[in-house]
Amino acid sequence: MADTIVGKEVRFLTLNTWGLKLVSKKRVERLRAIAEKLGGDPSADHLISIDSQSSVGSRERQVDDYDIVALQEIWCKDDWDYIVKKCQHKYPYYRIFHSGIIAGPGLAILSKIPIDSTFLYRFPINGRPSAFFRGDWYVGKSVSVTLLRPVDSNSFPLAILNSHMHAPYARRGDAAYYCHRSCQAWDFSKLANLYKQAGYAVVVVGDLNSRPGSLPHKFLTKETGLVDSWEQLHGSQDLKQIAKMTPLNQIKYGGTTCDSTLNTWRSMRQPDEACRLDYALIDPNRLQTIDAQVRFTERIATIGSFSDHFAYFCTLRMIPKSASDHTSSDSKELLIGRLANYEEMLKVISRYKRVAKAQKFWRGCHFWVSIFFIIAAHVVTTFTSERACWSSVFWVFFTMFVTATGLIDGLISFLFGKKEIRALNEVYQEIVDMRRSTLERLDIKS
Repeated sequence: MADTIVGKEVRFLTLNTWGLKLVSKKRVERLRAIAEKLGGDPSADHLISIDSQSSVGSRERQVDDYDIVALQEIWCKDDWDYIVKKCQHKYPYYRIFHSGIIAGPGLAILSKIPIDSTFLYRFPINGRPSAFFRGDWYVGKSVSVTLLRPVDSNSFPLAILNSHMHAPYARRGDAAYYCHRSCQAWDFSKLANLYKQAGYAVVVVGDLNSRPGSLPHKFLTKETGLVDSWEQLHGSQDLKQIAKMTPLNQIKYGGTTCDSTLNTWRSMRQPDEACRLDYALIDPNRLQTIDAQVRFTERIATIGSFSDHFAYFCTLRMIPKSASDHTSSDSKELLIGRLANYEEMLKVISRYKRVAKAQKFWRGCHFWVSIFFIIAAHVVTTFTSERACWSSVFWVFFTMFVTATGLIDGLISFLFGKKEIRALNEVYQEIVDMRRSTLERLDIKS
């Protein structure tokens, strides 16, 4: 096992594969090409066409070997089976995670390092069942935890926390699901802290659907002490400046993995929409970034890009236990920053709770109004059937429609609505407790 880790350096890759059945374009061909590329299959060469506009792809071919691969949106069993078939000779340890009503969270991992144990944490706040056309609630967005065996007696064991957080379907408003992602990041940060305290070198990896500097990103860094591996190597980013760059420079210097115009599935986007949503957040006391790049920027001949996301790759040097600094104290500046995050989060939850309560109320109203119309339809049928027999058919279909829609809205209101509000109240109270504790540490009276 130790031979696979050259110089105690671990090579990570994370990729959102865009593997939605019946929705993702050219899914089978793309997922097979991904599997063949990861597995180093020589037959994959004829599938790969270097992007003539970019030199990123040619650099990518030089290093096509990884120690750990974290995948998202693996939602079809056939795709996963093909990936295992093509990659198990290189990655003998692998796992796909199951949860949710439909397909599961789509999270999977391939590893050269032996897996000691795994665990799946499903987010309690994760969209709505009424948004069936989006599907986030049904797949059960989660954090998959994979604990790897230490490579030697002087190395920390790795804890890989892979996730695909709720997608934003708009920049602003209710469809942005900003509160949902912020709550998910809050829970995520608690998991990361638990494994840090247990002595693991924590890596939070995946498609977090959050831009650098956003509240979810702040929770996953400021609350945990983790650092963004890209920023650890390249420095903090000026997102406004990156938005003005050429698409190629956005990839090279901004690490943009999503909505790049160089991606054939996102070529219709505006250049300033390109963003970085795929991350590896690491414990700087136990891991150090020595390389970070955007990968899988090549195109498959006659098909297009491998996915609607590019992959993110980083090489991490494992800091030995003997050289690691275990002592950590939160500075006053850090505590003040956390306090500002808590205040923002309390406002975010308060705003969204009004939306959640309104939706619960109106869906409940629909349920009770439906009962009235069902009773009224039965009464009306007794009068209209004597004058026009055919009208009975209309009222039967009308009653069926009203019953179905009213019952569904009633169940969402009385079951899901209460559950979501209680979950929001729980996160709100957790934030209040942390805010109070931080104020006491800063010796500030609330």
